[in-house]
Amino acid sequence: MFDFFSMADNYEERKVECFDGDGFTVDTSRVTDSDQPYETGIKHSRYNEEKWVIVEMYDDVEEAKTGHAKWVKLMTGETLPATLKDVSTSEIQKLLDIL
Repeated sequence: MFDFFSMADNYEERKVECFDGDGFTVDTSRVTDSDQPYETGIKHSRYNEEKWVIVEMYDDVEEAKTGHAKWVKLMTGETLPATLKDVSTSEIQKLLDIL
């Protein structure tokens, strides 16, 4: 538990891809506190009060790169998704869910 502490101050080492659009970010990185080692998160004013939403998780870096490109394409398209579903399995999220 508390594997999320190992992610402090090393984002550049863990980063797979990051896209900053007009008022939003799509970020894909390696994580240590979830069921799968890579995830894509989106931060956008339209969703979740502009807090991160983990939209997809992956087993390897190649899947993560493919998934990242998919989400960038979706978020830069003409029509944004109506909602984003948070699929996070992080330990800290599980802890917050039971509080």
